[in-house]
Amino acid sequence: MIFGKDRAEKVQDRLTILELDTFFQEGLEEPITAYAVIDAENVSIQDIPVMENHVKLHNTMMEEYRKQNWEYVEQALEHLPGRWGGSVDSFYQSLSERIQKLKTEELPESWTGVIINTTDNTVV
Repeated sequence: MIFGKDRAEKVQDRLTILELDTFFQEGLEEPITAYAVIDAENVSIQDIPVMENHVKLHNTMMEEYRKQNWEYVEQALEHLPGRWGGSVDSFYQSLSERIQKLKTEELPESWTGVIINTTDNTVV
């Protein structure tokens, strides 16, 4: 895992990088985004031809998450677990659980999906 967009951009031409969550930690001026670095050993031979499609699906899912398009995210989450040798599955499970909770809440238009690091990991 790496933190920060600048670092992710520096290695994205050599490695497969997937955006995960964006966090705001007390003491920081700006939120920071966490990225998963996919180890080539976690990509099966069968997945190599469609890996770019899986990366696009993941990235679009994260964009739609921030737009509160829960239906799209849930559909993407039906296809993504198990990819990359399951190395991102715990994130997908956590995201799925979070969406179930968020669907029951009245979210403001200003909602960004940023997680505020508190004891309950508030999402704003």
